[in-house]
Amino acid sequence: MTRRRGAHLMAVTALIALLATGCGSTVARPAPTSDPSGPRTTYVAVGGSDAIGSGTDDPLLDAWPQQFFRHSLPLTAVFVNAAEPGATVAEAITDQAPLATSSRATVVTVWLVSTDLLAGTPASTYGNELLRLLTTLRGHGATTVLVGNVPPLAQLPGYPACRSGAARLGRGQPCPATLPAPAVLAASSVAYNQAIAADAARSGAILVDLQRGVATAVTDGGPPILDPTGADLSTAGSTLVAQAFSGALPARSGHTA
Repeated sequence: MTRRRGAHLMAVTALIALLATGCGSTVARPAPTSDPSGPRTTYVAVGGSDAIGSGTDDPLLDAWPQQFFRHSLPLTAVFVNAAEPGATVAEAITDQAPLATSSRATVVTVWLVSTDLLAGTPASTYGNELLRLLTTLRGHGATTVLVGNVPPLAQLPGYPACRSGAARLGRGQPCPATLPAPAVLAASSVAYNQAIAADAARSGAILVDLQRGVATAVTDGGPPILDPTGADLSTAGSTLVAQAFSGALPARSGHTA
């Protein structure tokens, strides 16, 4: 009877751990058979709807931070998804950065461009807020922070949906009441990318060039990067973003890029 109770308890514990992989959750991988070397990696994703997997076939598995976590970090790594649908950089400073800090993150990914860009947030304001976010996440320099830039507008999550007249984009977030004209958005995306590059250099974060990576993938004729609505990344798009972040991850202490 004792053995049966023990086996039942182990099964229930395993099921609970499997279910705890959603937004805002902490996921620890099974320990390897040999003793790990170096400190444990704690990974925190800071972002919006794309980081939760909206638009993918299976958000719990296909969201790009999940793919990055599974394929690029050690078996002993812990994953904390701090992302919130429709988040702006300003909101991430108050709502997501504290979770990264309290989790003692050693690796943080940041991709927050769509909401600010589509809402018409000036590049100067966006740049100032992003620098504050990156600086906070970097702390005293012990945390590896990777930050993505703006992909080509046609592949920007939310833009095709809002431009076509849809009322809402990823995870039910409303489109801006007034969407900037394409020429204005194109100019803003250039200014945003300049600000992101400058902020990465100033804070010591690592720039992930999605502008170039996504453009190359589109030119090569790969699978659609956005879902059919144009509101979110598709599974293929999430894989592309995950690979871009993985390629930028330094191959050093505790990382397996």
